[in-house]
This record gives sequence, C-alpha cells and structure tokens, in this order.
Amino acid sequence: MTLVQFINQKLETIKFSNKTKILITIILSGTMTIGFLMFVSIFALKYDYETLFQKHTLPQVDLEEIKDIYRVNISETLSDIKDKQISSQDAIEVIYLSQQIIRKQWQSYQKAANMHIGGVPYFASRWLSLFLVTPNKPEKNVFQQGIVEKISLKMDELDAQITLLIDRLKAQKTQEAAAMIDSIMLSTNSLNIYLSSLITSHLKQSISEKQINDSLFQTSTYMLILLIGMIFFFITMVLLIIINHFKNIHNYLEENIAEKTHELRDLNNSLEQRIKREVENSRKKDNIMFQQARLASLGEMLQNIAHQWRQPLGSLMMIIQSFESKFYAGKLDEAFVSSRVKDAELLSSNMSETLEDFRTFFNPNKSKKTFHIQDVIQKAIDLSKYQLEKEEITLRFFIRNDIEAFGFKNELIHVLLNLIGNSKDILAGKTELHEKIIHIISKQNEESIFVNVIDNGGGIKSDIIPKVFDPYFTTKHKSVGTGIGLYMSKQMVEKHMHGKITCKNLRHKLGTKDFFDCTMFTIEIPKKQIDLGEAEDE
Repeated sequence: MTLVQFINQKLETIKFSNKTKILITIILSGTMTIGFLMFVSIFALKYDYETLFQKHTLPQVDLEEIKDIYRVNISETLSDIKDKQISSQDAIEVIYLSQQIIRKQWQSYQKAANMHIGGVPYFASRWLSLFLVTPNKPEKNVFQQGIVEKISLKMDELDAQITLLIDRLKAQKTQEAAAMIDSIMLSTNSLNIYLSSLITSHLKQSISEKQINDSLFQTSTYMLILLIGMIFFFITMVLLIIINHFKNIHNYLEENIAEKTHELRDLNNSLEQRIKREVENSRKKDNIMFQQARLASLGEMLQNIAHQWRQPLGSLMMIIQSFESKFYAGKLDEAFVSSRVKDAELLSSNMSETLEDFRTFFNPNKSKKTFHIQDVIQKAIDLSKYQLEKEEITLRFFIRNDIEAFGFKNELIHVLLNLIGNSKDILAGKTELHEKIIHIISKQNEESIFVNVIDNGGGIKSDIIPKVFDPYFTTKHKSVGTGIGLYMSKQMVEKHMHGKITCKNLRHKLGTKDFFDCTMFTIEIPKKQIDLGEAEDE
C-alpha cells in the first residue's frame, strides 16, 4: 500500500464538512504565511529603497541645484556686472536671493544625508536580515565627511567675499567691485569642483546599495516562490481527494440549473419588452434635451453677435458725428465724405461677416483659406482706429516678415478686435498716463505663429488672471462688458484654430524711455493645422 492510498483511505473516513475545514485551514494558513512574508519583504525593500532615495538621490538633487545656482545665478550675474549688462540693484537682489536658496538647499542636503528611516519598514528589514545573508550597507565614509567640511568652509568664505562685494556695489565703488569679481568667480569654480566630487561619491554609494537591494530582492523572490510551491502542493493533494464529492454535487446542480434556466428565459422575454419601452422613452428625453441645447446655443450666439457689433457700431456712430461736426464747421468736402464712406462700408461689411461667422461658429466645418497675418492685423487696426483716436491711444504694429497662415481669417480678426477693445477700455480710464500705448507684435518659429497684444494699462491683478477666459466674467460695468469676449476668443483659437491664447503681466518700455506695468495676450497658432473633423469639433 502506497502512502497516497493510505492517505486516501484515512480521508475517506472523514466527513465532507471536516474535509472542507481542513482545506480551508490549509488555504488560510498558507495565505497568511505568504502574506506575512510578502509584507515583510515589501516593507524591507521599501526601507532599502527609501534609504537609497532619501540618503543619496535627494542629496544629489540638492547638490545639483546648489551647483547650478552657483554656476548660473551667481557666476553669470558677476559676469554681467563685469560687462555692465545688469544694474547694481538687480545684481544685488539676484545674488542675495541666490545665497538664501543655497543655504536652504545645503540645510536640506545635510538633513537628507543624515536622516534615519525608522518605523515598520526598518523593523521589517531587520527581521528579514535574520534569515537572509546580506552585506552591510556602506555608511557615510571619511571621504564624504571631508568634502562636506571643505564645502561648508568654502561656502562661508564665499559668502564673506560676496557680502563684501555687495557692500562695494551699494557704495557705488564699481572699480573695487570689479576687482573682486575674478576672485569670487574662481572661488565659485573651486566650490563647484568640490560639489561635483561629492555628487560622484553619492552616486557610487547609490550604485553599491542598488546592487545589495537587487540581491535582497532576488533572494526574497526565491523564498516566496518556494513557499508558494509547497502550499500549492498540499492544497492540490486535498483537492484531488475531495473532488469526488463535488461530482455528486455537480449532478444535483445540473438538474436545478436546467430548471432555473427555463425560468430565466421566460424572465428575459419579458425584460426585452420592458427594455424596448425604456429605450424609446430615453430617446424622447434625448430629443427634448437636444432641442433645449440648441435654444441655449442660439441665445449665446445672439449675445456674441451683440458683443462683436458693439465696437463697429461705436465706430459708425463716430463717423456719423464726424459728418455733423464737419458740416457745422464748413469743412465737409468730397474727399472727407469719400474717405468716411469707405470706412463705413468696411465696418458694415465686417458686421455682415460677423453674422456669417457666428452662424457657422458651432459648425466649424466651413472652408479654411490661406491668408496673411499682416492683412488680418491691419484690418483689425482699421476697424478700431476711430475709437482709439477718440481715446488718444497710440497703436503700433510690428512684423519683420509677412507670415502666411491657413485657417479662418475672420475669426482671427474677431479675436484681435476683442483684445484691442479690451486694451482700449482699460486705457480709456487711465487719465494719469501721459502716453496710452498698444503694441501688436507678430513673429514665428518653425512650428507656430505668435501674435502678442501688449498695453500699458497697469496689468491685471494676479488673482484675476486665471479667470479672464471664464464665460461671463468681467471687471467692467455691465453696460460696457458682457464677460464673453475673451471666452469666445479662447473658443475660436482653441477649437477652430487648434492653437492657444494666454495672458500674463510684464514690465515693458513700449518704445519709450520709461518702464510700464503691462498686460500681454499671446495668440499661438500652429503652422500645421490639424483637421479634427466635424464630429470631434461638435
């Protein structure tokens, strides 16, 4: 009698419920053992990799940042001082800020390099080390400690030299400051060499610990596979013995399943009818929602038309008023009438095109055409010039070479009109400005076309900039702004031109001697237009 037959005979005398309990016990004990080993292995590896990251990777990042600050912020600033490419005040601010960042990063490095990682991962790693033979991980060696001490001393010396240099710059002693720059730059290069050596040391230590972690992971994996194989063997034996009982249960269940299947078929037939009725009701609801969405879109389109017509209507009113003023002044001649009639025809043509553009705005599958950026910007300027002249605003247009684009010409004109109109409204209220200026700058690179609209209206508050493209958001009075101009501009640029429009504050001279607080809107249009298709646009 073999061992397997003996086990089978003994197990046949055991009740089926007891066999089930035995199987469950084996499965649970095996699962708990595997789970415990996985728990210990995972947290041990977590401890090892956290140690690798916290004590070596993070310090390397901190050291690289310190090195970059010394090389870029301090060395290049000193070079700019020497070449007189930066003012003393700006240089002092840059150097002072760089020193603060360096000290903060150096403290962060020392904290990371000396950090002790405890808790569950630490105890799991210690427990696993009792069963696995692993080499001791290298601690911070004497070479690293010596370099750290040299770097600290070098940084203190460099800070003292920079402080003395800043005092010379504040006292306007430029010649003495220039004489110190070469010495400071030499010290900076020397410090960067020490930093590179320390980074290399950490990198070598990281590689060493990585090899140890790989060995630990491989050993843990083998142990886990062995344990899983043993548990699988015992479970398989018990399953083969009790499988006969399941065959009897299977026959019994087949009869019940056949009966239940017949009942389910009857139920499915009734469910099909109910589903058809629900689908029809759902389609009716979808049609109602579609009609409501179309009505909402129509209302929004009317608001957009009103917004786009506001500026040309104002210009037409000024043309009419100019006829009246010229008539009473006795200066109404044929040349003036012809000029103003042409301008009025241009405005009315643009209003007519506005209707067509907004009629097809939500169906952007209209034809795209090739056009010149200079023509588009010039047309927007022509449509705005009367209101700009009224507010005594100077608008200048800069373009090096004419740029050819492919897309919707009128929509780009509408976007520019919105931006010019917004700048005009802001500048109109700035009575303290002796010069009200708008600059439009167009340029390109290999992939995109850029159009920048800059005004010296004082900029936009930082908490408002993220909201300027939101629908119905406006800082103007309701009689002046509707809050949808920039929103519609963003939709046109992004959806129909596949570009983007951004806004930011900056300081700019705008062709004068003084710096102004300015706002710049940037339109970026890709040269290679992407045809997304009608379905995706909808």
